[in-house]
Amino acid sequence: MPQGAGAEAGFTSSSGGVRAPSVTRKTELNDSECILKFTEQVVQHAAKTGNSVIVGRGSQQFLKNRQDTLRVFLYAPREDKVRRLLARGKSEKEAEQLVDTVDRERVAFIQKYFHVEWPDRAIYHTMINTTIGDEAVVHMILDVMKTLEARVTA
Repeated sequence: MPQGAGAEAGFTSSSGGVRAPSVTRKTELNDSECILKFTEQVVQHAAKTGNSVIVGRGSQQFLKNRQDTLRVFLYAPREDKVRRLLARGKSEKEAEQLVDTVDRERVAFIQKYFHVEWPDRAIYHTMINTTIGDEAVVHMILDVMKTLEARVTA
């Protein structure tokens, strides 16, 4: 969580973790709609402070109308996702189940709360297949950033 974003919204940090705010606010956060609204507040605050990398949880939807954001969608074939999880010590069965579950949950989350397909291709500046390697992905993102910055300042 960005420095200050959670604190401004009532959350506190303890030993590097994040705790829900006081009991009165905690009760409100039990409802998924409240959690979504809080998430949007944190994402918007992080975007406002600048130079943030915000991953997932609908952030692309929250920020889709901001001209000062770069929205990148990273993807990989299922086999590559499984291979990465195997390299991190998961069994093949665990890795396959995790890949399938995470993708299914992402689709359901975006459809439930934003009523769009996942990924909503039209809101991304670029979509990159991560099979090209981490270094190439980073270079591509930096190149897109430079191109967009040049267009804004021109």
